[in-house]
Amino acid sequence: MKFVFKALFFLFIFFLLSCKKDKKDSIPPVITWISPSINQHFNMFDTITVNASVVDNEHLSYINVVLTDANHTPLQTSYSIPITSAGFTFNIRYPLTQYHLQTGNYLMQITADDGYNTITSYQPIYITESPTLLWGYCTVLRNHPQTINQIDTAGGGSISPIVLSQAYNGMKYGAYYQQLYVNGKGIRPFQSFYLQPGAANQLSYSESVTVNQLDYTSLYTDGTRPYVGFLNSDIYSFDNVGSYGTSYRLNDINFYPYLFTKTSNYGVGVFKSKFPANSPDKIVSFTGFGAFSNSTPIPNFTVVAMFEKGNDSLYVLGNDASNQVQAYIYYAPSNSLSSPLGGLPTDNILSAVKINGNYIIFSSSSKIYSYQYSNYLPYQNIGAQKLVYQPKLNRLTAASSTSSSGVLAFYTVNANSLTLMRWPLSFGDSIIDFEVITNK
Repeated sequence: MKFVFKALFFLFIFFLLSCKKDKKDSIPPVITWISPSINQHFNMFDTITVNASVVDNEHLSYINVVLTDANHTPLQTSYSIPITSAGFTFNIRYPLTQYHLQTGNYLMQITADDGYNTITSYQPIYITESPTLLWGYCTVLRNHPQTINQIDTAGGGSISPIVLSQAYNGMKYGAYYQQLYVNGKGIRPFQSFYLQPGAANQLSYSESVTVNQLDYTSLYTDGTRPYVGFLNSDIYSFDNVGSYGTSYRLNDINFYPYLFTKTSNYGVGVFKSKFPANSPDKIVSFTGFGAFSNSTPIPNFTVVAMFEKGNDSLYVLGNDASNQVQAYIYYAPSNSLSSPLGGLPTDNILSAVKINGNYIIFSSSSKIYSYQYSNYLPYQNIGAQKLVYQPKLNRLTAASSTSSSGVLAFYTVNANSLTLMRWPLSFGDSIIDFEVITNK
């Protein structure tokens, strides 16, 4: 009997110790904000004073502070607060450095953990974005087609050019990482260059290709990353260090992409047949993960430009078999084209830019036009082989060339007209291509 009693006693003690060992703290830390105040306003590059108290009933394991967007996605590096006790007040200076942020509402976030419980508290703030600055231009001229010239308007002159090993075949500027993406042909690697005002170019990466990707056929950038089309029908994106990203694959080697763009939820490419006498061009929609979705033919029509009108619908502009401008609305979700849009001039089209969902500016070999609400209006009696529009600068740049010379002209875009901003930039050679270089 004594043995049973002792056994039960030890089991009881063991049970008490086990319960104590397994007991968890169920009370989370408490966070109290002192600053910033609710909806306090900051400008980009300001320093935010984050002042708060964090108290726990037992102890604290970690505390960190970070800036997030409205979806609680971190936007900058988090700051770890040294733990001094189970309850204390801290005061840190948190600089705003993510200059790509747009004007709007954001959240300062404090996260505290006591080893068992994690608590997160948000303080809404308002940030005004940093200004978009014009840094310069990159140009390619007819008599030197393997040289990309850099005109540094911020630094006050020209800097060393980018010399290509093979013939030029296209470039796009991705402002987010200040990278110039340069297309190519044959076995020449796809390349990206860092561009900074007043500094020589730096090769950021030189992308290798597979045996099935020996010819580049299109190039697009959403401002963050390039999307490269290949002769084998593939479209690949690359990140800022040259790693492969999302692919858009038609899986039809009889077609190759010559134009590509992104909408909110789709990738949309225009593909040309390698045997055009048998098959017309077709427009292809891809889902957001790059999988082939649908395609529809566009007979006797070559697309020059396309961009999202809104809600995954796109303007599609180009020339018909008679080299006359024609335009459609393409609906990516239903893979359908509208009837040809009316109100267009009897002229060709060389380039086009979107001002907003109802306002397009396009150029021909003889004029620059406005197209708004199905009506066109001649803006300038000069031709332009390429237009580039900077929305935040409200600045239209137009390249016009003769056989022996070329100019870049700069306009402010008004509701019903263009205003020349300054004297055009002249070249002693005709312009093949150009890109506008900004800080973001």
